[in-house]
Amino acid sequence: MSSANGRFCFYELRTIDLDAAQRFYQAVFGERLRASSCADGSKSLHLQDVCVGSITMLPPQAIASGAPSHWLGHIGVESVDAVLPAWLAEGAIQLGPVRRSDAGVAVAPLRDPLGSVVAITDRTSPAQRQFWHELNTKDEARALALYGQLLGWHATDSFDPGLGIGPYQQFAWSSDGESVGGMVSSQRLPGVHPHWLFYFPVDRLDEAMAQVTQLGGDIYHGPRQMPNGAWVAQCEDPQGAVLGLLQAP
Repeated sequence: MSSANGRFCFYELRTIDLDAAQRFYQAVFGERLRASSCADGSKSLHLQDVCVGSITMLPPQAIASGAPSHWLGHIGVESVDAVLPAWLAEGAIQLGPVRRSDAGVAVAPLRDPLGSVVAITDRTSPAQRQFWHELNTKDEARALALYGQLLGWHATDSFDPGLGIGPYQQFAWSSDGESVGGMVSSQRLPGVHPHWLFYFPVDRLDEAMAQVTQLGGDIYHGPRQMPNGAWVAQCEDPQGAVLGLLQAP
């Protein structure tokens, strides 16, 4: 069984300009992040020498449907073919056929029953604990129950972020694990649709935010301090993909 079973293990940036995206993220994250070209034209992403993701072209059908550049989180499962029916039975929608790499890695993009896009994969990358995983959803209680049932996640602490949108429910991969993300109801915020937002670790949040704006990106929320002392900001890269920045306490 993969060490990433039931956990986010890979982050795919689907964008409209591979080279521009590579320059942006390497400038923002500096020595933490290394990108290199692959034979198929995509870019692999290594964070502190661990492969954590890739930069790929946004599929033409996604562009035609009006989808912006975005980060797609991949959740590791033992077998995509075995797990996919359970997601579909709960009301998820499969977004195209299962993709299989030359190495045999399977990836199935889905829209979960509450509207957020995610992927399941049998990739054997290690689960990522230094990222923060935030689900903006229509119903955080139902979402937690769904992901708990399908993946074994468990509720941890919750707090009121003071935004008038109710509790921010944190979760862990397992019953005895540390919090690795949070779920919040975004339906009361204008213009916010259901989505997963991934926070990337930075050494100094102020410097990373300055790089974002200097390179043509946008900061739309933050800096904000979390109850555990961490500082976060939400931003958008020059191609329109939304991401979070996280400075650990």
